[in-house]
Amino acid sequence: MRGTSTINLERPAESNDVYTRLNWLLAVNAEESGRLSRSAAEEEELLLMRRPMDARRAFGLFGLMLGLFPPAAIFIRMFGYGAGRNASLMLFIVCLLMNVACAAAGYGMGLALSRSVERAERRSLSVMMLLVPFIGMAWGAVTGFAGGLIFAGIGAFFGAVFAMPIGALSFTLFTPLHQALARGGMIDARHFWPLASGATLFAAALVLGL
Repeated sequence: MRGTSTINLERPAESNDVYTRLNWLLAVNAEESGRLSRSAAEEEELLLMRRPMDARRAFGLFGLMLGLFPPAAIFIRMFGYGAGRNASLMLFIVCLLMNVACAAAGYGMGLALSRSVERAERRSLSVMMLLVPFIGMAWGAVTGFAGGLIFAGIGAFFGAVFAMPIGALSFTLFTPLHQALARGGMIDARHFWPLASGATLFAAALVLGL
């Protein structure tokens, strides 16, 4: 009897070679069983999630956190967030408004870019890692521009410049981990919050020089 290690999954031509056809049927059955087993395992893991979160919500919240913590670190580093020895109520209000604008824009951009991230996650790891930084830069350009507009409009350009590398780094850190832990496009909130917090706080710590 012929070995099954070199089986071609394409349907063999009509012939009297019973062994060839039998091996083909066995190979197809094994392939289908493996696929169903993987699907069943993924479905079981999805059902075990306590608080499943789809990609749109996950990247929306990630964008919100990314628009909150790193910009706050930038405002602390540059202006002391209007506090400290040179405390200024007006400067504090401006920093707070810029921070709120960044968080709101970051949330909106996270929602808008979630489909692009999902498409990138379906690609090979190497292709995904090439695409994700550019998605993060797009997030940073819009979010930083929106936050900088509060600063008399002149900060829009600088806001975009500061936010683009932060977005590229943070999306590059977060997305592969999201892909690894997501099942059926959903990630458990128990996994999401530590990952999102770690990526955004790491970026904020780099800004502060910690």
